[in-house]
Amino acid sequence: MSEGKFGREINPCVLIAIDGSLSSMNAVNYAVHMTGLIPGLEFDLLAVLPSVPPHLEQTARTDGHMLGRLKKLKRANIEKAELFLAKAKEYLIRHGVTEERIRTKFRPRIGGVAKDILTEAEQGLFDALIVGRRGLSRTQELIMGSVTSQIVQHAVNVPLWLVDGKITDPKILVAVDGSQSSLRAVDHVAFMLGRNPEARVAFLHVTPKFQTYCPIDLSNTETQWAGLAGEIEDLEKEFLHEDEVCIDDFFRQAAQILKQSGFTPDRISFIEKEISMGVARTIINVAREEGFGTIVIGRRGLGSSSFLGGVSDRVIRRVEGLAVWLVN
Repeated sequence: MSEGKFGREINPCVLIAIDGSLSSMNAVNYAVHMTGLIPGLEFDLLAVLPSVPPHLEQTARTDGHMLGRLKKLKRANIEKAELFLAKAKEYLIRHGVTEERIRTKFRPRIGGVAKDILTEAEQGLFDALIVGRRGLSRTQELIMGSVTSQIVQHAVNVPLWLVDGKITDPKILVAVDGSQSSLRAVDHVAFMLGRNPEARVAFLHVTPKFQTYCPIDLSNTETQWAGLAGEIEDLEKEFLHEDEVCIDDFFRQAAQILKQSGFTPDRISFIEKEISMGVARTIINVAREEGFGTIVIGRRGLGSSSFLGGVSDRVIRRVEGLAVWLVN
């Protein structure tokens, strides 16, 4: 948990949603690899118990036989959760995490799995929530994708680390557009990695196209726009110039944030790419081509026309074999 946010310096602490599925173990595996980048990282492992059908609870109030069966069912659910949590904890310990940095907890399902996980993350003031891409297991009678989608949609008060597959590459790529949301993403990275003197950060800015905001086809000289070609060309130059000025100013601010967290200039790099087949795909392609295991992105960008406003959602939908840090 960050010193600036809560006024005290303690180790970063993440909450990992555990359900015994391969996807949740992929989240644990990813967290293990993050310990190489984040000194002193601590872990809370959370399992949400399956709910009991309300009509069984009602019947058990007057039926002693049903009450006994219900108690056995609840006990079995707890034992299964404890087994999942123990397996995840053992995995962390086996990969070098000391036991005092691991806590486990199960809680009853109250408002729905996604809501219960987010409630725990927000009330516990965790620095990040880690979930596997596929969500919770079928044994809990949940559609994993819908749970993950709900978490993505409602995780507004805690950074979300979404893990797709088994990821081992520690390189981190921060996709930025010059917005305040991007600066908050930088601040999150700075806090997480700042105490590691070997950590490196790469920024990616995808240069926008003027046609994204003004989709005029000038290829046909017979169109009504032909006479405005010169003016539109000037507007495009001004548009690109303003984007350059904006991102240069952003990079200066980002570098200052990282410097205050202990980063030296040689550990910070910048990548500029022209948009090819869409901003989200460009970001994902750069991450794959350059060997990054994690993409960091702000949820909202510069107003209604900003790239990162909707790009973050498209990155999450399309990314495979990578982790995404979504920061509000």
